[in-house]
Amino acid sequence: MKIKVKWILGFAILLAPVPIIGVVKADQEESKFQWVIASVASAKANDDSKILLTGNGTFVPTDPDEVSGGGTWQTFAPDGTTLTGSGSYTVKGLVRFDLAPGAVSNPAIRAGLTFLRLAYSDGSRGILVVSCHLPGTSDSVFEGATASKGFVDYWNRIPAGTFFRVVTETED
Repeated sequence: MKIKVKWILGFAILLAPVPIIGVVKADQEESKFQWVIASVASAKANDDSKILLTGNGTFVPTDPDEVSGGGTWQTFAPDGTTLTGSGSYTVKGLVRFDLAPGAVSNPAIRAGLTFLRLAYSDGSRGILVVSCHLPGTSDSVFEGATASKGFVDYWNRIPAGTFFRVVTETED
């Protein structure tokens, strides 16, 4: 429970300077969303090699090509300390997005799950999965991010702060 409270407090601090101006749309079909990895996210592959990710961007659920954003990545050998690669990534498309139940006091912040197509700076491709668990969200929804890079799937996530935010009409 301590980790959930820690992330919620972190979100509140992170979002304090974000003005909530304009109308917050409630319908996933009509909204533009921002995805945010609020702290460094990491996940492990089957052999315990690891990827670290940062990033943010936007997407429109009804238009898979209406995306923006990216971030940085680093990969490590199974020993956890030997750096095997690093660079940036760019979001190229939305695979899918689903809102999940759950809420915080800021009505623009939402729980959910999204899959984004990526292009890594070293020429490889992959999928970024961003999942946000808020108070009231089913325990089957995880908090954090996982990613594939080339033929490696970093599926075993280590919890990290993530969230989705409705982009208001005045910000758009």
